[in-house]
Amino acid sequence: MILKRGEIINNTYTVKFFIGQGAFGEVYRVKHKFLGLQVLKILKTEYVSNSDLDTLIKEALILSGLTHENIVRVFETNSFIKDQETHYFIAMEFVSGESLSDLLKREIKLPFDKALKIQCDFLKGLAKAHSNSVIHRDINPDNILLCYENEEPKALLSDFGLAQKANSVEKISSAAGRYLYFAPECFTDIYLPTSDVFSAGIVFYKMLTGAYPWELDLINFNDLNDITKNIMISRKKRPVPPSFFDNNISSETDNVILKSLELDIEKRYNNGIDFLDAIKEIEQLKL
Repeated sequence: MILKRGEIINNTYTVKFFIGQGAFGEVYRVKHKFLGLQVLKILKTEYVSNSDLDTLIKEALILSGLTHENIVRVFETNSFIKDQETHYFIAMEFVSGESLSDLLKREIKLPFDKALKIQCDFLKGLAKAHSNSVIHRDINPDNILLCYENEEPKALLSDFGLAQKANSVEKISSAAGRYLYFAPECFTDIYLPTSDVFSAGIVFYKMLTGAYPWELDLINFNDLNDITKNIMISRKKRPVPPSFFDNNISSETDNVILKSLELDIEKRYNNGIDFLDAIKEIEQLKL
């Protein structure tokens, strides 16, 4: 670990404890000098060296001005020096709860109403981001946080923009998990609002069915190129509708999800705003 409990960073952040290690770095709970509890994400040196730091800082500045109840707030991107080494970090809002990934590990799949609420929540955040020309790039259950402060959980999108050329940084296992949510164009470093739609569609499918739209065993692959190749091969077959797993799922829901999962960019929803509108129509049908 880079930091120890009680260390003070830049005369501003006091380290409370180590939370864990993600794909892009170490995560700590910290107390801001004036603003209370926050989360400090220290980026791996390899990640920084493989990223466009200027772009990362620029996007963090944009995100710091992007306030929405379904987006984890970014407060600053900065650096500190320890043991003559420079470490870059992102200070973010503290969310009291867990990731959607943790929830799905326990429950496998969710009741329709619960999944629909989570989907609507994080799509509201995504719609806000897309309306401000911000693309997430890495939507998956790890980056959807569930806040349990109120009676009904609230979903928030986290970690915008971190999926920049990080292939050489990640372990095969963590990369494989993320790559299952990538749109086809993302494998050639093309990220569009509709790419986020594709990833969000897979999240909805997974919440409702407990399965991926395209099943693939990635355990025996030892190379990221192999993973990419086999993901693309698996997607040649059209995914079965979610109602195949649960006949209580309506045809309207099937159609919305399958449209979000179109391999052809032109056939998908253009952005999170359009996808959210379609999800809201499903909500109206339930009333």
